[in-house]
Amino acid sequence: MYQNKISGSIVIVDGSNVAMYGMSKSGKKRALLENILSVINKLKEFKASEIITICDANIRYNIDEKEKLDRMIDNKSIILAPSGIRADMFILDYAREKNCLIVSNDKFRDYRNDKWIHDNIDSITIGFIFVGKDVLLEPVNQKSMTANSKSSDKTKKWWHLFRKKQ
Repeated sequence: MYQNKISGSIVIVDGSNVAMYGMSKSGKKRALLENILSVINKLKEFKASEIITICDANIRYNIDEKEKLDRMIDNKSIILAPSGIRADMFILDYAREKNCLIVSNDKFRDYRNDKWIHDNIDSITIGFIFVGKDVLLEPVNQKSMTANSKSSDKTKKWWHLFRKKQ
């Protein structure tokens, strides 16, 4: 199960991406704080060693539970990127610096000209979907997680994240 890869790892949640899940397709008007809370709870269930949630500053204008979001920002459960700067930069820089996983459905295409991002992003990103009240987590690059007889470089990059932690 994928939770074995999360257990003991630092995980960054792309809070804006998670909160806005399904907005364009469902016609919903607001980002959902409950989506962020569901992902955080799932990561806690999977025993992530640390969970860091970073959101774009404009989430305050789009979220359904603004007061609750403000409390989470005040107690540092959620970190806002500075106004005018996309949270993606902080998420990617922190992942590079701390060697951690990212929960996001973003492909980070705008940043793939950076060699480290190009070489690593698919193997450290965990995608998600919501099924009713539950959230399911899956690696973005399924090939990098499947065990087969031919070991790829991406698989090697993925597993090095967990050798020390298991």
